[in-house]
Amino acid sequence: MTAAPLSLRRFLALLFKEFAQMRADPATLFMGTLLPVILILLFGWGLSMDLNRVGVAAALGEDSPAAQALIAKLRGSPYFEVTTVRSREEAEALLSERRIDAVLDIPPGFAAAAARSDARLGLTIHGVDASAASIIRTYVKAATGLMLEGAALREDLPQTLGTPYDAAAAAAPPSPVAGTISIVSRSWFNEANASPWYLVPGLTIVVLTLSAGFLGSIVIAREWERGTMESLCITPAAPLEIVLSKFLANFALISVGSLLSVLTAALVFEVPLRGSGLLLAAVLLSYTAWAVAFGLFLSALLKNQFVAIQLAVIGSYLPSLMLSGYLFDLRSVPAFISVVGRLMPPTYAIESVKILCLSGGPERLVLSNAALLAACAASFVLLALAATKKRLE
Repeated sequence: MTAAPLSLRRFLALLFKEFAQMRADPATLFMGTLLPVILILLFGWGLSMDLNRVGVAAALGEDSPAAQALIAKLRGSPYFEVTTVRSREEAEALLSERRIDAVLDIPPGFAAAAARSDARLGLTIHGVDASAASIIRTYVKAATGLMLEGAALREDLPQTLGTPYDAAAAAAPPSPVAGTISIVSRSWFNEANASPWYLVPGLTIVVLTLSAGFLGSIVIAREWERGTMESLCITPAAPLEIVLSKFLANFALISVGSLLSVLTAALVFEVPLRGSGLLLAAVLLSYTAWAVAFGLFLSALLKNQFVAIQLAVIGSYLPSLMLSGYLFDLRSVPAFISVVGRLMPPTYAIESVKILCLSGGPERLVLSNAALLAACAASFVLLALAATKKRLE
């Protein structure tokens, strides 16, 4: 069949048809605009690297004003629930029963040593969850450091609770430099030390991948399953007009979802924007275009909604969640996994959004990532066009 010449009027008619179908299908409008916002709210509040109400038992070797001031400092923090006990054995029993997460040992002579800036504290953390143990250690160091900048915190982090407490080690005199070295730390780019600042920027890409890939993967396959594609095949409409009308309609819908997602991140989770807003828009629009085009390609190739959706989840959503650096730093995974992650467009989108939100630069890297995403989007539009054949089967 000889293809008819391209017609702007025909293309606009097809584009209007796509928007009319969306307006008649509330589920499509919901998935494109409100679903990303709902997912960001659920995951943004549900996924957190912060710990609250950490149970700590303070074993008081002495009941001095200095020890009580330290306990008051811990109790004044929203991160701790402090229980005071009179012996180390009582504290270890609570730790063994997992009723607490850490034991802070305040040895005899603490007040006098604190006055000389060479006090020592013992810290034992339940070490089964290594990540949580690291966070608890940081919290306790920060809380004690506010009061005792020169205090030395002796750490005991057993992976099992069978390691006996060494009272002699806790009572041993500190090293000559114990009270002469202090560390002042500052967290760049996340001075609030809030996990939403780290999680939510990448989360916007993850949820957009889900909604864009899902919608893109059903539009052409749905036409084949309903029999309406046969009607399009006997019209003068060219494959390019059909594909572009479906692409632009879904791209526009998901772009609204992208805007709402960014506003949710900024207004609800107070995620900053330290880079260029125009660059952020370019990255989000380029990535949305790729996700929609990838779904369209699968939809045109497979002509089956169920199979296309499954492959869209495997090919776009799961890589954005697991292989993009969103949850796991790609520098800490095996080399071949890092290579696979670097082949996936979500990796570059998440990297760019985090840079623009948290540090603001370098813009050169963001521009190169946006150009790569735009090239991927154009490639999959061409693949979707190649897979869309105007023939009856």
